Amino acid sequence: MDYNQIALPREYHDSFQAASDIYFCPDGNLSRKITRNEFSQQKKQAIHGLHVLDKRWNFVILLHYAVWLTAVTLSIRSHWLLIDLFLYAVGGLSLSTLSVLAHESSHNLFTRKPAVDQLLGFFCGLPVLFSVAGYRVVHPLHHKFLHSEQDPDDIENISANPSLLRFVYISVFVAGVYLYLIMVPLNALRKGTREERVKVVAEWLAMAIIVGASWMLVPHRLMLKGWLYPLLVAGQFANLRGIAEHGLTTGQNEFTDTRTVTTHPALAFMMCNINYHLEHHLYPGIPWYNLPKLHVLLHNDYMEAGSSVYRSYTVFLGDVAKALVHGVVPGSRLIPSHIREVVCL
Repeated sequence: MDYNQIALPREYHDSFQAASDIYFCPDGNLSRKITRNEFSQQKKQAIHGLHVLDKRWNFVILLHYAVWLTAVTLSIRSHWLLIDLFLYAVGGLSLSTLSVLAHESSHNLFTRKPAVDQLLGFFCGLPVLFSVAGYRVVHPLHHKFLHSEQDPDDIENISANPSLLRFVYISVFVAGVYLYLIMVPLNALRKGTREERVKVVAEWLAMAIIVGASWMLVPHRLMLKGWLYPLLVAGQFANLRGIAEHGLTTGQNEFTDTRTVTTHPALAFMMCNINYHLEHHLYPGIPWYNLPKLHVLLHNDYMEAGSSVYRSYTVFLGDVAKALVHGVVPGSRLIPSHIREVVCL
């Protein structure tokens, strides 16, 4: 099936007709399918230059540890609930971004040296219990088989039933990351080599020892305010990111099978530009600090392809909410209003 030309099943057409101004094209998404091979030589050279690493940016790991620990210190001294909630959000954002940097390490985007990058990735993943060793096994499958039956991260593989998918998307938004943290190492143990499985087990034992010792040596009140509560906030950031990156997108087209959500540069920096996810999937060898430059280079191509590029998370969440109200059709994507006239009939 060519998902770039997908139309609504007839039995859903009337239901979605009224929502067509906020949802995907009810008569099919008719943008032209383009590929990276069509880029000019000049554009290819510019993109090639963005693959160069600037290792000074690796100090952002320490920045996010510092932000998290500063928020921890202030929240422990605070006696005001609103201040606590704000500090949990700040600390949770940095914890969430440490998991983003752990993802960077799986692509060897710190030093291009797998052993060094895996060690740095463990340092990033430890506070959020993220199995970097397991991720390095299963994440390449996500890139290779994106939005297909072989994609281990595609939640639409669970069912083609619109009502069930609605429930699945809501469940992912509430608790998806907690299941994901468990499934990554389990899938790695099933799919990995003997050496990879040993690394996964060793990593989990190390995390269990460190976290267990922390709970025994540090007062529980401090562990709750300094780690567990921000970790829960980080989980919700991760759930939102996960849906924004891949939820309600169209497969079999590299320009529509994931999504970018632009946001304020300060927030994008604090997220290490993971919001530029379409750019990352097109060129996973480009480090996070060069993704905004890639976005500018590809802007016109996105318009031609009808890519799902949103201008804010607020607008995106509004469209998601409306889509969930009216139902979810597998293999169809949300299209932001500012490009819908270009894409739709």
